[in-house]
Amino acid sequence: GFYMSFTIDLNNKTSKIIINKYNDYSLPTSNNYTLFRAKFNNSTITIYKTNTLLIQGSNSRSTYEIICDILGIIPMEKKITNEPLVVSTSSIGSDEVGTGDFFGGITVVAAYVPEDKLILLKNLGVKDSKSLSSYKIEEIAPKIMNEITYSEVSLDNMKFNFMTKVYKYNMNKIKALMHNNAISNVIKMLKEEKKDYDEIVIDAFTPQDKYFSYLKDQNNVITEKVTLVEKGESKYISIAAASIIARYLFLMHMDKLSAEVGFDIPLGAGKKVDKAIERIINEFTEVYLEKIAKTSFKNLEKVKKNL
Repeated sequence: GFYMSFTIDLNNKTSKIIINKYNDYSLPTSNNYTLFRAKFNNSTITIYKTNTLLIQGSNSRSTYEIICDILGIIPMEKKITNEPLVVSTSSIGSDEVGTGDFFGGITVVAAYVPEDKLILLKNLGVKDSKSLSSYKIEEIAPKIMNEITYSEVSLDNMKFNFMTKVYKYNMNKIKALMHNNAISNVIKMLKEEKKDYDEIVIDAFTPQDKYFSYLKDQNNVITEKVTLVEKGESKYISIAAASIIARYLFLMHMDKLSAEVGFDIPLGAGKKVDKAIERIINEFTEVYLEKIAKTSFKNLEKVKKNL
């Protein structure tokens, strides 16, 4: 599942101790605020110029304990929760939008952010898209799209309704298929561009083993370097960027739907949505909903009961 990250505050002296100890395992530092990086024991350590040590990877806990031992400090449960977007590797990040919305389809975007673009994207304002207004999304998404390699996989409502009703797929199965597809597209593009990535991260919508079991009947499943990360869009710029692009494309799609029906189609699945359903059934037909909505959502039944 998701690997924990640990941080230790060093000073000049302790920082030198760690650097001397792990010099043989050092990696090139990738940006000008990193003092030292090394990879050993299935984990990566990074010392920033602020003298913060970050430990990541599948074996991060054991490495953390080893380093605490070297420094003679008592290990603490110091998980990173509030450090926004700390992970500085080249990664493909993937996120989806539309799964909680009655109207509109689902859009998944996988985005590749190389290490040398992290600062640029931060400066463009890339952060957890939940904290960004639609207005801000529409302003920064096109700029991000100009800068990075990404792939959009969208599922329209007819297909979604078919998959849920005929194939009996649940939402997570559909998401898994779409994420795998988008990631696979990006990997193909990167091969052509001769570019490399350290990891593939998906904003966790299901446990990692579940994710792969949803894909077991598929041919081309990307498994190598893949991690599902809890609250991923606040940890990885690649997921945050994917999320912003996905929201942008989804909002454009909703604008189109609104133009089609002649009034503003609401997001989500709340009271406003119920009112809009009623209006569409009255002004168009119930069958028309198959084309623009996820008709398996409870909203439809509820509205029909009250009609």
